[in-house]
Amino acid sequence: MTAALRNYHERMQRVLDYVDRHLDDDLDLDVLSSVAAFSKFHFHRQFTATFGLSVYRYIQLARMKRASYRLAYRDEERVTDIAMDAGYDAPDAFARAFRQRFGQSPSSFRKSPEWEPWLAAFGPLDNARSKLMQKTFIAEDVIIRNVPATPVAIMEHRGDPATL
Repeated sequence: MTAALRNYHERMQRVLDYVDRHLDDDLDLDVLSSVAAFSKFHFHRQFTATFGLSVYRYIQLARMKRASYRLAYRDEERVTDIAMDAGYDAPDAFARAFRQRFGQSPSSFRKSPEWEPWLAAFGPLDNARSKLMQKTFIAEDVIIRNVPATPVAIMEHRGDPATL
């Protein structure tokens, strides 16, 4: 991988990390293009070409993913508050978007989440992140180490993570 391509990938990774950390902020093209150190027009074209979805769609999916986690695992939070934090002006707009994306209302998702449509809905978001990771991999970066076996235990838990 050339130095220029590696630099490009680092810039795009910086943008994705910034979005993840600032979902509550105003994430417009001016802000994100400055994080990437591109003009906003070039940045928007490059983001869409690299990830296969627009910046707006990526942010919308990231906010909806966070909202769905809050619905599933934070019973004490009101649906209205979750909707507003996801960037919707009204709970009914959030409910329509949520039902369209997952086939469930926010309240029914909260009671009994259907995870298969949820996973399918976030395919584009997960694909976007994996595309960048695939492009930044080069064989020279890999070091294979042999380590002693480590016992691992798994415990399944559903519900509020604070009750673990």
